[in-house]
Amino acid sequence: MIALASLNRFQAAGIHFTISVVVAAVVLAGLLLVWYPQPYFRLAGGSDLMLILIGVDVVLGPLMTLVVFNPAKKSLRFDLSVIAALQVAALIYGLAVMAQARPVFVVFAGDRFTIVAANQIAEESYAGAKPPFDSPPMNGPTIVGARLPADPKERERVMLLLAGGVDLPMIPRYYVPFADMRDVLKAKSRPLADLEARSAGAKGAANAAVARADRKRESLAWVPVFGRLEAGSAIVDLDRGDVVAVLPVDPF
Repeated sequence: MIALASLNRFQAAGIHFTISVVVAAVVLAGLLLVWYPQPYFRLAGGSDLMLILIGVDVVLGPLMTLVVFNPAKKSLRFDLSVIAALQVAALIYGLAVMAQARPVFVVFAGDRFTIVAANQIAEESYAGAKPPFDSPPMNGPTIVGARLPADPKERERVMLLLAGGVDLPMIPRYYVPFADMRDVLKAKSRPLADLEARSAGAKGAANAAVARADRKRESLAWVPVFGRLEAGSAIVDLDRGDVVAVLPVDPF
């Protein structure tokens, strides 16, 4: 245990900074592994939120320690406890914001995937949704499909929602397993060669993804992916009806 009286303000701030960096690294690793796996971290705008979270946690706490630290102060332990409490509160608040903004569903509807965040789905939209689409997943984004209902009255209801600005991917009651979308996927997907022809970077990313997945190239195609801030591209296997990889490659 380091005695506070043996430290100057710069040493104390340095120790505080080191501890803050370790905590931030653990939090970032957890978010990247669970809630924001790449490339969703980038496409869903997680990087901007994380910069704010890490900036507050790593910078402000040690700066406050640098300002208030004085070994001669009788209230030093209290002051440091208040700083630590404020830092923990800021971290908890930041994590709550990240939880609300996390991508929960990647929805194929029409001719594209849409990355849907937890705070983009109204609570009442889960009413009538079939499990496991009746609540937002906590273990990372789930790939699903969305279809307009066959019933005319229900379809009319959906059209009113769409006219009011609510997109189909934001209504879980119309979600279906992604495997059920195979026919639509075949009709709406585009040849993989089209994506690879867009740039050398696109070709390299696609080749790397295909090599990792060990799939037959002739069965692969691609579909645009729309995120909160950026667009990407999904490589899909038309024979298996699944997603091989989501790439941070601009489709336009």
